[in-house]
Amino acid sequence: MAEKSLKARARNNVEKGNARLKRWWSEKYKLPANHDLFVNQSEAQLMLEYYEDLYARKQDIEKDLESNESDRSLLSQLNAIGKALGEEDMEKDDLWDKWERELEAGLIPELNEGLNG
Repeated sequence: MAEKSLKARARNNVEKGNARLKRWWSEKYKLPANHDLFVNQSEAQLMLEYYEDLYARKQDIEKDLESNESDRSLLSQLNAIGKALGEEDMEKDDLWDKWERELEAGLIPELNEGLNG
């Protein structure tokens, strides 16, 4: 296959999310994406498992943040998972935006703010 064709195919795989799914699966199971366990599953089965992993990790991070609310790495991970789940398309969240501005300014946001009302 010509290099130009391979590049176009690779770009298409990335745009459709197939490349991300293959990398996630290979990392999780420590097997190549051409393994029968990957190839014999439908894309819907793989995506369901991928999203389940993301939601479970999100829940774990949120629980960790309850006891360590100023951990920037946890906030970054939570943000990345939200983006992977498409949550960046949700309505604008002014409180979340305020927390992000405070973090960027080197401040520790009050994460309990806005939860009681």
